[in-house]
Amino acid sequence: MLFVTPEYNRSIPGGLKNAIDWASRPVGTNSFTQKPSATIGASPGSINTAIAQQHLRAILAACDSPQMTAPEAYIHFTPGLISDQGVVSNGSTEGFLRHFLEEFADFVARIVQSASVAHSV
Repeated sequence: MLFVTPEYNRSIPGGLKNAIDWASRPVGTNSFTQKPSATIGASPGSINTAIAQQHLRAILAACDSPQMTAPEAYIHFTPGLISDQGVVSNGSTEGFLRHFLEEFADFVARIVQSASVAHSV
């Protein structure tokens, strides 16, 4: 699962927290158990998304979701950076995001492979 979230007061939006809480209940039916995850976020400030993502990572850890911890992605949101059609206007940002997604795909493959090996033993 890739969590792409804005930053709200140095944390995640309340709606996202509520959705995670509901998906992790009742006990024994946690939707996040052993599902690989990564976080990416944006904020108008240069550091706030890092703080929000740390909060999200703590929540996902409590949900037993293996997390990609590197590379990290903190996007300083500026108007026009990403169009309504999803086009990234800055070449270096576009390249960074492409690399991030490639790394996430590799991470997911490793987690899935590891889980299938563990289940076959």
